[in-house]
Amino acid sequence: MDAIQSLFLNDTVIDEIETFCANDPELVRRKQRFYSTADEIAKLAGHDLYDAFEKSLGDYLYRTADLYYLYGLGLRQEIFRTLGTGG
Repeated sequence: MDAIQSLFLNDTVIDEIETFCANDPELVRRKQRFYSTADEIAKLAGHDLYDAFEKSLGDYLYRTADLYYLYGLGLRQEIFRTLGTGG
């Protein structure tokens, strides 16, 4: 029971996830490739158009992440209810 609670009631989880991600060489390579490609597109399309694209893509991805997070919160509450721990 303590392991499940520590999984969901962890104040340092964001830092742990960031560290975990930063240690993944594939993510680092993909990030570098993304920024390289983004620079090329910005040069071709112009700063204003690329900026508008990046902002709209960011809005879309952030909203998707928010919804995944909210779904996870609901799942967490259901797990706590099932285990009888409140939540």
